[in-house]
Amino acid sequence: MEAPQELAFQQIKTRRVFEEICEQIRNRLASGALKPGDKLPAERDLAVEFKVSRPAVREALRTLEISGVVSLQKGVKGGAFIRDGNPAMLTQSLQDLMFLGRVSLRSLAEARVLINGVVTKLACERATDEDFQAIEDNINFIESSDDILHRADAGVMFFRLIARATRNEVLMMLVDSLSDIIRVVIDRTGRIARPELVAVRRRILKAMRARDAVAATAAMNEYLGVVHHGMDAEPIELVRPGRAVAAVAKQSVPARKPAAKAAPKAPASAAAGRATPRRPA
Repeated sequence: MEAPQELAFQQIKTRRVFEEICEQIRNRLASGALKPGDKLPAERDLAVEFKVSRPAVREALRTLEISGVVSLQKGVKGGAFIRDGNPAMLTQSLQDLMFLGRVSLRSLAEARVLINGVVTKLACERATDEDFQAIEDNINFIESSDDILHRADAGVMFFRLIARATRNEVLMMLVDSLSDIIRVVIDRTGRIARPELVAVRRRILKAMRARDAVAATAAMNEYLGVVHHGMDAEPIELVRPGRAVAAVAKQSVPARKPAAKAAPKAPASAAAGRATPRRPA
């Protein structure tokens, strides 16, 4: 979908040219002149309209791409497109702040407890029978699966399903972001599996179905207390993962996959380094 050609951009008069370009494009988003899916004018056309150099426009578009506002696509049909909005940017920003030392792991864990308490209470009020069934199916999958990675993915989904029951997209984004980051920490520190948490999940669901916010929140706090154990003993040695943590949470509970062909046997020294299983969040 092509954006309107007349966007009424103004000539740039400030020193930090690319920042002014970014601000004007964001203003067009706020006013509704630009919408997700719209394609911005070509780089040379933007340079003429803004009365700036093409490198300045290029820098602005790269900045907006990093911020998750636009998607830069190559090819004949490529260009700068307004994105739908990516909540993963929030996750990545919080993760970056943690690795830079601006946000402590202790604070992230505390915020997760507080936010999930509010979410659980609200979900008790707003959840439908369909929500409860989805959560129950998720717990059943976690209990039946022998795949550590799939159990961990479903553990993240457990929190997403409860947040979805609130019908509040902001709370959903916050829960997703904090769950993903804590999941990465658990993966990197090599915690052991906790199958006993299935029973705690079932207590949370039982209390939610009874619309008992106090009992549901208490069970949620018990669950998070187990998951977060040791995270207040900072510093914790972390290695930055090589992929975006938001990719951990899937849109649906993963299905069982057929067993893969056996891989060549690894040397004993390599196998020893992988002996400790990971715990789902």
